[in-house]
Amino acid sequence: MLNLLIAGFLVAPPAFASTPSPIQTKEDVLFVHKNDQKLLGFANPDSFVGVYKRMGEKEKSLSQVELYSLTGIESLKMDEALCKQALTKMFGPLNEIALKAQDIKIWNSHTGKTCEAAMVDPDKASPIPERRVLIGFVNAKPYAVVFKLPQKSTAEQQSNMRSFWDSLR
Repeated sequence: MLNLLIAGFLVAPPAFASTPSPIQTKEDVLFVHKNDQKLLGFANPDSFVGVYKRMGEKEKSLSQVELYSLTGIESLKMDEALCKQALTKMFGPLNEIALKAQDIKIWNSHTGKTCEAAMVDPDKASPIPERRVLIGFVNAKPYAVVFKLPQKSTAEQQSNMRSFWDSLR
């Protein structure tokens, strides 16, 4: 049987997962919802929904993508202030946490203005020095995806991440 290692936990085959992703993607993915794998949601904020496994992605750090639903965010106009509000909802108050928000950009995706930010861990020994976060609106609802990277992301990796965002429906 196929088992996946997602976020450090052994996950049952998708045949046992019953909760679908709240949004779809054009990519070939498996989705594991936190309700189906209780340990998956452990130590994650309430906004955490689950993890996509991108089946066609060869680069390991880009193959697992966390999904967050940002309920409570009312505005549908993405700007830097709204991006920081969403990052706070996901990670905690930006001026009080160890991770530092950097490289915040607003770009136009297929769903409208979308935010991209790097959450950087200043600890040089961190196994995840960068979390690349894309935040925007899919079906007029705020969502975020997070890629956990073992080193600073490259322009090519960032393009790949934006391509995944553009596949969301």
